[in-house]
Amino acid sequence: MNINEAITTLKAEVAFRKTPCGRPITEDAIAFLEAAISDDKNYESPAIKCLNCCIIQSGLLVPDGCANCGGKDLTTDIKVNDAL
Repeated sequence: MNINEAITTLKAEVAFRKTPCGRPITEDAIAFLEAAISDDKNYESPAIKCLNCCIIQSGLLVPDGCANCGGKDLTTDIKVNDAL
């Protein structure tokens, strides 16, 4: 899944301040999500999902781990049911 396909989920995460599984999102992670949403030139880049907190975010902005929980278990294998 790329950013373009996950953009609705990213916007919902910002609006509700929650991950798709209901965990809270930190202010730092909100800033990363907003940056991904505004960077329409990179919408074809891969989205990643944190296997710990379930946040879906841009793979370009968080290469060293999850911006929300700091987890290192990230995957690009995002199912349709994972996103909104």
